Amino acid sequence: MPYLFTCPHCQTKTQVEDRYSGQRGECVTCGGEIQLPDFASQATPQNIQSTSVSKQFASVVAAIVVMILLLAIGFAAIYQGRQTVGLLQTNRDRTASMRNLEKIAAAMNAYAADHGSYPPPFTTDAAGKPLQSWRVLILPYLGEDELYNLIDRNAAWDTQQNMSVAFSQMPAVYRHPSSQTSGGFSESGYYLVTGDRTLFPSTGPLGPNQVVDDPLKTILVVEASPPVTSGVWTEPVDVDFATLQGIGGSSNNIGGLLDTGAAIVTVDERGHYLDDATPASTLRALVTPRGGEPLADDTLD
Repeated sequence: MPYLFTCPHCQTKTQVEDRYSGQRGECVTCGGEIQLPDFASQATPQNIQSTSVSKQFASVVAAIVVMILLLAIGFAAIYQGRQTVGLLQTNRDRTASMRNLEKIAAAMNAYAADHGSYPPPFTTDAAGKPLQSWRVLILPYLGEDELYNLIDRNAAWDTQQNMSVAFSQMPAVYRHPSSQTSGGFSESGYYLVTGDRTLFPSTGPLGPNQVVDDPLKTILVVEASPPVTSGVWTEPVDVDFATLQGIGGSSNNIGGLLDTGAAIVTVDERGHYLDDATPASTLRALVTPRGGEPLADDTLD
């Protein structure tokens, strides 16, 4: 590297290559005799300090870069970890919901075996006023005889006595897994789809033997979050087929309790999970027991 040399005669400053270090000669400006110092051995404390500072600065920069990289990796790991935990929780909730639905479907089929048809969506008094939800009617088939006897089935669901029982006691099978963290401990997560062309038309509920379509592809009960006035599982509220549009996004649709779809159970008591991208036409075909709509073999895989 070149070094700065000052002529002792004329004070001219000249950049001198280090290969001339220690040689004698004449100044190119004044012609005076000069002796070039041994540049290699004249590293000044200032140069040494400057070099040391540069190295320290480089070390600090490198340390900062490493720290930034470690922080980025740490944040990425935390974010990925949260996503993994969330996915695991969603999968657990999905599986638990399907197990609940399978138990409910088994009780519904047991009721139908005894009564010739599925339970009506709700019972009524002589004037046609709704009294109790179908969830009350199948309690004995869920092993809830004591709770069944506590409810005054000749009175409406919203009387003080019946509301007190409903708020204080609810079968665990009616509680959606997501309610363990989001509240709603007395509100059911499971509903029928009612209306003309369904298993539960206004003329009265059908039975398993009246299902013409494949029972493996006919929905019996769904998870949903329709509007309720009381927040109790005995309230006679279900999903209306006439306004059903799809999965999630609407208070009368099925789903809305899990992030990406809805759990359902078919007449054959098998739980399934429908993605929220399921076409409305496919969903409606699954709900109708005698529609004759063609469905692919893997529709519910």
